[in-house]
Amino acid sequence: MNVLRVCYKTGVRFDEAYYVAKHLPLAASICGPFGLKSVKVAKFWATPDGSKPAYQVMFSAYFESAENIEKLLASPRVAEIMADIPNYYDGTPEIMIGELLDLGE
Repeated sequence: MNVLRVCYKTGVRFDEAYYVAKHLPLAASICGPFGLKSVKVAKFWATPDGSKPAYQVMFSAYFESAENIEKLLASPRVAEIMADIPNYYDGTPEIMIGELLDLGE
């Protein structure tokens, strides 16, 4: 299983209502044809020492193969996702691509 992770920095405007109501459905509709298996969104408020975390929100989209992620990123429709970001976030999110390790669970 492979993951496309989008991280939104703490301290930057993030409109959660817009993100949930508009951006996530848009992203899912574009990612779906490329083998999207599931999506998780985590919202962070603190670190173990009580300080602010580096990221306020992390989006994770899971795909069966790295090739599917590569095809998605090469698609012209990704521009629609990127163009929507300023509607809910005032920064540039950090994007990471990787694979999940099989820990035998």
